[in-house]
Amino acid sequence: MVVGIRTRQEVGGRALGMVRHIACLRGWHPALARAEIAALLPEMAVTRLEGRRLLALEGAYDEIALAEAVAVSSGCQAILCNAIVWPCEGEVPIDRLMPAILEHLNNHPRDGTVAVRAWRHEGRIEGVGPSRLAQRIGGRLHDLGYAIDLEHPQHRFGVVIDASSDTIACGWMLGFGDESDGVSSRKAAERPFFKPVSLDPRLARLAVNLASGPVDKGATIDVMTGTGGFLIEAALSNRIAVGLDLDPMMVEGTIQNLEWALSAEGKTDHSAMVLAGDATKLSEALSELGAPICGFVLDPPYGRNSQGSLEPMALLENVLTSAHEVAHDGAGLVLILPIHPMGEHPDEPVPIEADINLLHGDWQGIERALRNAHWSVQNRWVEHVHASLSRLILHATAAPQD
Repeated sequence: MVVGIRTRQEVGGRALGMVRHIACLRGWHPALARAEIAALLPEMAVTRLEGRRLLALEGAYDEIALAEAVAVSSGCQAILCNAIVWPCEGEVPIDRLMPAILEHLNNHPRDGTVAVRAWRHEGRIEGVGPSRLAQRIGGRLHDLGYAIDLEHPQHRFGVVIDASSDTIACGWMLGFGDESDGVSSRKAAERPFFKPVSLDPRLARLAVNLASGPVDKGATIDVMTGTGGFLIEAALSNRIAVGLDLDPMMVEGTIQNLEWALSAEGKTDHSAMVLAGDATKLSEALSELGAPICGFVLDPPYGRNSQGSLEPMALLENVLTSAHEVAHDGAGLVLILPIHPMGEHPDEPVPIEADINLLHGDWQGIERALRNAHWSVQNRWVEHVHASLSRLILHATAAPQD
């Protein structure tokens, strides 16, 4: 199926935008979510719409691939297929919107039971409520002969009311809507082997997706696995994944955490493993992996030197160099670094000219290490943690050596 056709038609004297697919993002960090969904769907053009949590997706993907992407995503709550985007412009739009929805349902029928799922983004639009919209659309579906099943429908028609852009978007829905996808409900502190520095699972999942791209592209390496946060999220999203650490205690603890997480999700079939190995010698540690390596995730273990006497910056550069040596063409890397607070930036990447004040080392040293190891920085984002700590999330790709 080729997507990306954009047309305009008049409904009740108003312009109605037709965009083949709309991604609806969660509110935690829309800027990171935009980058994540673009990485998961690399052949699609991803365009931010006026709403901070709405994206247009254009390119060649079938609905199975779209469903797989949203299922593993941390930041995308749903994709609305063949979506209608309707500007409210301060007026109550339901009566004028219904003919367009009816036409959409006629043009894009589904076989099987259905339900309507409606939710809000960013506040309220006066006179437009999710329950009322869901009831009206559900009535239309019933009139068209669909069997309604509110508990376990085979298909869901999604409607998002986006107050930030004063628009409504709707279409057959892939994903969870505003319901929990399970990622944010997992807590690092609940693992049997836990350290206070463990990353939130939603950031760990997003980092894995951003670094590695589509699930079937290749293996993800959790380079210095620690308590296994990246590895767990890679395994739960059906990736080939390796967690590596030189510290026997971390290896054993990560094995416990991985088994615990897989058991909690009822997952018995997976392609994840934990190895004792040196992150500065990945070609040795991963010699029998047998899969192309498409992504590396790294949250350096400040406070414990797991690589002997190397200074932190020298250790980082050696690890980055080792990763580049085994990386597949086009491989990605996500590096997470603790920084002094620099405000919240949930909607945009960190500006190129912004000063970054690391808790450990200096930014110029990080840039030099990446450059020397042949990694090309693509973008940077900030996650606010608390009053005295933020995190820098850096995305880089393997650059060809001269």
